Amino acid sequence: MAVLNAGAAEQKIRTPYLDGWDQVPLKEMERQAAAFPGQYWIAGPGERKQIALTFDDGPTEQTSELLQVLEKHNIHATFFWLGKQAEQFPEIVKAAAAAGHTIGNHSYDHPYSSKISTEVFTQQQFAPTQKVFQSILGFAPTLFRPPYGDLSDAEMLSLQKNKMHAISWSIDTRDWLVAWKKGQPSEIEKTVLDYAHPEAIVLMHDGGGPRQRTINAADAFIPKLKQQGYEFVTVDKLLGVAGKQ
Repeated sequence: MAVLNAGAAEQKIRTPYLDGWDQVPLKEMERQAAAFPGQYWIAGPGERKQIALTFDDGPTEQTSELLQVLEKHNIHATFFWLGKQAEQFPEIVKAAAAAGHTIGNHSYDHPYSSKISTEVFTQQQFAPTQKVFQSILGFAPTLFRPPYGDLSDAEMLSLQKNKMHAISWSIDTRDWLVAWKKGQPSEIEKTVLDYAHPEAIVLMHDGGGPRQRTINAADAFIPKLKQQGYEFVTVDKLLGVAGKQ
């Protein structure tokens, strides 16, 4: 399946940088998207009124409730999951795939990728997680999201050799911050609604901490975005690429 208008749209992160949380500079992620067009994605390639919801760090016990919310609204999402977590909850992995959601690789146990060697990244983080999904699902993902958005160019080249797409985000809901009561639950919903744009990729989480606020926010903003004419799609559909290999 060919990438739709590869690199045509501006690859730009809409939500602002958050100081004091050791985040990758937004300009660095945008630089990588420009350096690897059609392979490294921040948003979709065009201006269709579509949005891809993505959830990182699972699966966990709370993922099942999130799947129920997505089923309630009849939409599909993309889950970037850790190999370590998938090993713990294989039935949830199977349930998500059977429901039509896309599964992506998010490393084995969530390191800062650029702080390890490319060999360690490939052999201890990327490849083992591919094997976990292959074992559980009978296929491996084609989408990789680096933990923290942190990825060296050498690791990006390694992903290219493995026919993988690196997926960042154009909207960071900061649900990871709100989860620890550093803000109000309504802030997650407000961020999505304030920054929504055609072919957005939205970052949220179903693991790595308490996620009830994320689940409640998704339940609230999905119908509002539908009313605005947005269609919810998986990342592979947004990009026009295969979701599994």
